[in-house]
Amino acid sequence: MRFDRRTLLKLLPASLLGFSKVEVIPFRTRGRQRARQLGIRIGMLPPGKWNAITDVPGVKVGHTTLIEGESVRTGVTVIWPHDEIFTQYLPFGFHILNGNGEVTGLTQSESLGIVGSPICLTNTSSVGMVYDAVLSRMQDKAILPNVGETWDAFLNDIEGRHVHKEHVWDAMKNAKSGPVAEGNVGGGTGMICYEFKGGIGTASRRLPAPWDQYTMGAIVQANHGSRRHLRIDGVPVGEEISDLKPAPDEASYFNSILIVIATDAPLLDYQLNRIARRGGMGLSKTGSISSNSSGDFIMAFSTSNRIAAQDFWKGTTYKLKSIEQYDIQPLFQAASEATEEAIINALFMAETLKGRGGHTVYALPIDRVLKIMERHRRLFRAEEKKVAAL
Repeated sequence: MRFDRRTLLKLLPASLLGFSKVEVIPFRTRGRQRARQLGIRIGMLPPGKWNAITDVPGVKVGHTTLIEGESVRTGVTVIWPHDEIFTQYLPFGFHILNGNGEVTGLTQSESLGIVGSPICLTNTSSVGMVYDAVLSRMQDKAILPNVGETWDAFLNDIEGRHVHKEHVWDAMKNAKSGPVAEGNVGGGTGMICYEFKGGIGTASRRLPAPWDQYTMGAIVQANHGSRRHLRIDGVPVGEEISDLKPAPDEASYFNSILIVIATDAPLLDYQLNRIARRGGMGLSKTGSISSNSSGDFIMAFSTSNRIAAQDFWKGTTYKLKSIEQYDIQPLFQAASEATEEAIINALFMAETLKGRGGHTVYALPIDRVLKIMERHRRLFRAEEKKVAAL
């Protein structure tokens, strides 16, 4: 007798799966809901309380969103690895799937293996201003800020460079733990994903026993993909929804994604490089082929190894912890799943937006998506949601 995955999960007790019950807090934006609250379960591992990168203790996220007049549709998103990042560095890794874009400071990060500033996400023309704003607040100028970009010129007057220092400082100051606003917010305000409205999305995963003290979280600025490639939990949704597209002659704007992955598992820089590569696996599960015109950058850090800046530069020695090498396998799965769901959440939470030149980008039509998922038997009804949260 053969069982599908849903049936097997119903039959197996949570204790055998290595999970315990977890409360997942919903987060809404003007009536739109995240994928998991609507019965779509991505992957096998359970989410954290907020199903966000902020489930990793110490991580905070702040946004400044700029929607002004008919043509300003942009902003900045700031990810704080922890409150003392300027003086307490963390191990850092990254992976570049396709390098047609920019994240500042990566050559230094590759050489030193650390992050020593907030990680910022914005639009292409605002990288310099965001970089300067962060640098002006850093006590130790030896570490270069990591500022990444994606191109929002279809909806935003990108040449106007509307992100200013005070916007960056506001996002830094107002960053917090807990639920994270998604969709048309911060750096994701003007972004497009699979030719639907995209933007910011986040998700997290709790590790199974005996690693269940650890959490993995991801946040994305999704501005990538062709419609026909879109997959949600493996279902070819993009092939079935061929309307609601922006003007086809503007397709060159639909590219690039920034992914930031955080964990409290003790990892070293080379292990975080491996984690970052698994973020690319999650991206590919949503259908992306990492296009030639894409800037697809994945960054990862661990919060469990703090390195005092004084020790890093002038000390004689310092100690770092690491998990056993063979224990990294479930972290690979968590990084892939959290990234995949973060991208899907960006689509579910983003709203239709009209911007520069009267251009309109339509939100993912959730009702139609749910019908497609139901037809493919990938929608979990109310009685299945407890299982879906495991």
